[in-house]
Amino acid sequence: MTSQRVGLILAAILCVLLGVVSAKHLFAALSSKPLVLTSVQLLPEPKPLPSVMLRNANGDAFAREDFYGRWSLVFFGFTSCPDFCPMELQKLSTLLKLSQQSDNHVQVVFVSVDPERDTAEKLVQYVAFFHPNIIGLRGDNPAIASFARFLGAAYDRSTVIDKKVVTIPAGVAMPVNAGGQYLVNHSTRVFIIDSQGKYIGSIANAEAPQMVWEDLQKLF
Repeated sequence: MTSQRVGLILAAILCVLLGVVSAKHLFAALSSKPLVLTSVQLLPEPKPLPSVMLRNANGDAFAREDFYGRWSLVFFGFTSCPDFCPMELQKLSTLLKLSQQSDNHVQVVFVSVDPERDTAEKLVQYVAFFHPNIIGLRGDNPAIASFARFLGAAYDRSTVIDKKVVTIPAGVAMPVNAGGQYLVNHSTRVFIIDSQGKYIGSIANAEAPQMVWEDLQKLF
């Protein structure tokens, strides 16, 4: 073999090696590229769910383990809500349909923060109006407040008793003399729990379900 031919072979091997190195550098650069999300805000670190003591509309316990195995979107509201709850549940219904068309099925969970008025029967009819697979949850006031507090979902209720406006904080039952007409103030965020039961982030007033779905697909 001539020295010229040996030189050509060595040069070819060098080019191949440089190509591999460059490809590795390119892959490393792409993999370290920041994740760009338009609707979802991620927590700095995922937070494992604490114990959950809520019940579905059938009265069955819905625990932390029921969040394992699939991603969940959680919204807090009440069935008498005139505006935010219907709008958000409509969006979540669309997201549910998008997920059912893919291999990444999510579950949508609606937690009532008004257990005195939202009976199990009322709750199941309400969520089914938006989508038959939306899970309606309720519980006693401390259990609801504990779950909401962990996710950062603020809420309270206010009413007029003896001509005075009284605010009932989260976790406290409505006074028996409050009557059935009172206001509920609640967070409008949608909270995201991953398939390992970790709270990873939230969505605030997303306008388009398709944009949220595109974000979620980047996280699955």
